[in-house]
This record gives sequence, C-alpha cells and structure tokens, in this order.
Amino acid sequence: MRCPKCLLCLSALLTLLGLKVYIEWVSEPHLTKAYPGARSTPPDPTPASFEPTLPANLSARLGQTGPLPSAYWNQQQWRLGTLPSGDSVEAGGCRAWGTAASSEIPDFTSYPEDLRSFLLSAACRSFPPWLPAGGGGQVASCSATGVPYLLLAVKSEPGRFAQRQAVRETWGHAAPDTRLLFLLGSPVGRGGPHLGSLVAWESHRYNDLLLWDFFDVPFNQTLKDLLLLDWLGHHCPDVTFVLHVQDDAFVHTLALLEHLRGLPPTWARGLYLGEVFTHAKPLRKPGGPFYVPGSFFEGSYPAYASTGGYVIAGRLAPWLLQAAARVAPFPFDDVYTGLCFRALGLVPRAHPGFRTAWPADRPLQACALRDLLLVRPLSPQDSIRLWKHLQNPQLRC
Repeated sequence: MRCPKCLLCLSALLTLLGLKVYIEWVSEPHLTKAYPGARSTPPDPTPASFEPTLPANLSARLGQTGPLPSAYWNQQQWRLGTLPSGDSVEAGGCRAWGTAASSEIPDFTSYPEDLRSFLLSAACRSFPPWLPAGGGGQVASCSATGVPYLLLAVKSEPGRFAQRQAVRETWGHAAPDTRLLFLLGSPVGRGGPHLGSLVAWESHRYNDLLLWDFFDVPFNQTLKDLLLLDWLGHHCPDVTFVLHVQDDAFVHTLALLEHLRGLPPTWARGLYLGEVFTHAKPLRKPGGPFYVPGSFFEGSYPAYASTGGYVIAGRLAPWLLQAAARVAPFPFDDVYTGLCFRALGLVPRAHPGFRTAWPADRPLQACALRDLLLVRPLSPQDSIRLWKHLQNPQLRC
C-alpha cells in the first residue's frame, strides 16, 4: 500500500520543479533567443528595445553595478564624461588619453605592440580623407545620387583588390535601392608596399572608395565604423539601413532586402541585426589575436553582432556617435559596437541567416543560400562561382 503523504510530497516537488523551469524560461533575456527567419512572422518586440536613450551615467548600463574592478578600462569608463578631442597631448587632447593609459597601466610595456599602439591613439578619431593625387575619385553624397534604402558598407584593406572586384561583380550591384561603398584606411602602408597609385586608379575608376588617412591595421577597424557614421550624417542622413560587412562575405542581397522590408516599423527604427554573441568573455591567452590583458578589462562582453556582417538602422548613426564619445575605447570593433548599442539601451537581434564563420571544409552551394542572408569567409573565386550559379535560370533546388 502506498503512503499518501509520500505521494503528496512527490506531487508538490514536481509542481515546484515545473514552476522553476517555467520561470527561468519566461525570464530568459530576449536577446538570446533566435530571431525569426526571413519567411517568418516576427513576434511583438520588447517595448523598450527599439528607441535609443543615453543616460547621464552609463556605468549601470554597461554592467558596472557591483564593486568597481581595478582594470584600466573599467576605471576609465566609471570616470569618463566625454572622450577628449583634437590632436594635442595637452589636457583635453585626444593623445592625452593614450599617454595616461601608458602611465597608469602597471604592465603596459608587456602588452602586445599592436595593442600598445592602439591605446596610445585610441581616443583620436578625427582623420581627414585620403585623396588621390590629381583629384577625382570623390564619393558622391546621397543627395546627388538618390538616397539608398540599404547602404552596403564594406570594410576592406588597400591591398585587397580582388575581394573588392568580386563584390562589385556579384552581390554588390545586385539590387535596386542599394548603394555600394568600400571603407579603407590609407594605402600608404606601414612596413608594406606603397599602394597609393593603384588605389588612386581604382578610386577614379569606380568612385566607391571611402578613404581616410590612418593606418589600416586590425585594431583601427573601429575608426572605419565611426568615420562612416560621421560621413552618413553629412552626406547620407536619410538612409534607411546600413549593412556593415567584410569584403570576404557573400550577401544574398535580394533576400536581405525582402527581410528588412518585412520588419515591423518599431523594430526597424532601432535595428541591430546579425549573428549575435551573448556570453562572450575576453581571451586571456597571450599571443592570440583577441588577447585582452586582465589589467586592461575585467568582466564579460556585451551582446554584440559579429563584425563579419550586421545591419543597423540608418537613423541610429548620430546616436551611435554620441554614445561612442562616452564609451571608453576598446580594441575590437564588434565588441565596441556592442558597447555603444548597450549604452543606448538597445540590444542586437539574432538572425540564423547570418553565418559569419562558414567552415572551410564545407563547400557552399547555391541552394544553401535559400535560407541564408550572409555568409563568410569566401574567396573571390568562390563568390563569383556562387553568383553565377544563382543567376542560372536552370537552377533547381
């Protein structure tokens, strides 16, 4: 004969367990859930997730709610009002921030050379355009060419001619209501070949290169984002969406446009869309490309979209510039973008169609793009092959 009290206790325990699972499920942050695919109907957005705000004190928004860590970035962010401007090393000059970093970080001399170079000039964000000799090659404002619905802003490097040409010949000119621009630093290399004459020819030929006079090195990629945002404010303020993407990506442009046009207007206003990482942490192993010393930063990264390719709402450009003036510099462009969005109270939205780390041993077939919006990395040859297959009227999937 069974014990009635035992059965009652077991029933109560099962009920409590089910309640706990339910509470954890409904309280899970919405930014970790999968964003619906291009053919799905999106659920209602979280009411506070699509209008930017910028509070006077950013510390709580940026996750600094507990005891303040001793790491330099955390201390700087706690004290930061607005980043200095100008080139002066005097009080208030942008290089003064780097000088302070070199003197206040106890093990600064042990940092990798690239990281030291970044920190010394990280607050300097005003750079003139790099203009080809003889004039010409200027990128026209949107007022002269029409305002695109989607601006394709492709991060490249001066020597990556083949990648840029592959983009021009494939997805970069594939759809109406889009415009293609490439973002580059100076073609005058540091320790490399001088590519100025070749880049000048390319700029005259295509008029799609936004060039600035800074060294085009990995830790300067954030400059391309910030200078593009500034360019948008002066030359293309009414663009609806901006795709930030690497030059080794392949974009299913028509599918992406279809998806963006199907978004609820409230979502579109604060959009930050891509392949989202929600629980990333700094890598502490010296020698790796993403190494972050513990004396520089403590804590976890904000949710951010992979730098391989993500879309933002064009109206957010001035907001992001305001946020960037109040968020301490960080060496990785995608993490920094995530910090700026978090400062604005906005969250990234994940879409499974963004695949920014396609396996090298898995050939990409045209039919696989039916449910994808963006994939990388691909060689120029693979991009052209894939594009030709997609244009084949006899393609059957």
